[in-house]
Amino acid sequence: MTLLLSAPALANPPPAVVSEDLEKQAADKLKQAKADKDKPKGGWSRKLGLGATGATTSSSNVVGAVDGSTVQIGLLLDGEAKLISGAQEWLNTLKIQHARTKTPVMDAWIKSSDNVELQSTWIYRLAALPWVGPFARARLQTQIATGFDVRPTDVNVERTGVDSKVATSLANAESDIDLTAPFEPILVSETVGAFATPLQGKNINLDAKLGAGGQHVFARGGYALTGFDAPTSTVRVKELETTHQVGGENELEAKGELTEIIKWNARTRLFLPIMTASEQKLTGTDAMTTEIGAGLSVKLAKWASLDYVLNVRRIPLVLEKWQVQHGLMLTTGFSLL
Repeated sequence: MTLLLSAPALANPPPAVVSEDLEKQAADKLKQAKADKDKPKGGWSRKLGLGATGATTSSSNVVGAVDGSTVQIGLLLDGEAKLISGAQEWLNTLKIQHARTKTPVMDAWIKSSDNVELQSTWIYRLAALPWVGPFARARLQTQIATGFDVRPTDVNVERTGVDSKVATSLANAESDIDLTAPFEPILVSETVGAFATPLQGKNINLDAKLGAGGQHVFARGGYALTGFDAPTSTVRVKELETTHQVGGENELEAKGELTEIIKWNARTRLFLPIMTASEQKLTGTDAMTTEIGAGLSVKLAKWASLDYVLNVRRIPLVLEKWQVQHGLMLTTGFSLL
């Protein structure tokens, strides 16, 4: 007789024990995978977009309005070339905006906006804190077309030179009052300092820069419109001056998405000079350059959007008054790259 003995089966066997090393390896792999996904790809990336804007209104026998049509057409060009190499990034951008408007009051097409901006920025992300580091930037701003003023009636033109001498002339109705040549004035700035991007996300992205550098205005004998005196029908303009400044700069830019089809952006830039080469005796905050911008874009289709744009700036050595441009535009465009 053979007697077989077996251990009784346990009603509740203990759960399998997973090695802590295996858990740590799995967690590290997931973390690395997420980091690789969020990490910008190295090498060059390029994009170029071309768009057009337009608006039209028409009135007939409307109380308080001139009969006829008002038409605005414009062109937009937005390009970017970016190089990522390790901890370094080099971003180059080109933006061109030009628009003209025709009203029932005058037959001429009047330039309503004209802006060219070329910017090159280098940044280095610190290994310990990749959202901060040093940066260097150069920027150029100007306009493409000739600048002029047009009035529906005969006016006097009062031109004040850099030497404060005043010359007066007569301009006939709807004739061009020459102000600036193409690519005048040219505003050039260069800055070195530190950047920080404390918030980086789809809903909000915050970018701050603080540095020091120079700002230069290059003129070629052009004029800036300073005002119109209605009682005497006098247009007043002043001669632009080539100037150079050195000082501190602060910039803050935020952008994000409210929904899948609504995007927003806002920015501000302050340049406070500590040394100025100019005939104009401006000091402290009176000489400070201020730039403010904001935008809201609603995507209507893959190729169309409704955009509101606001640009406010004050460059005292060009014009002491606040320069304000804003508008609501229907924008159509497509990608070239």
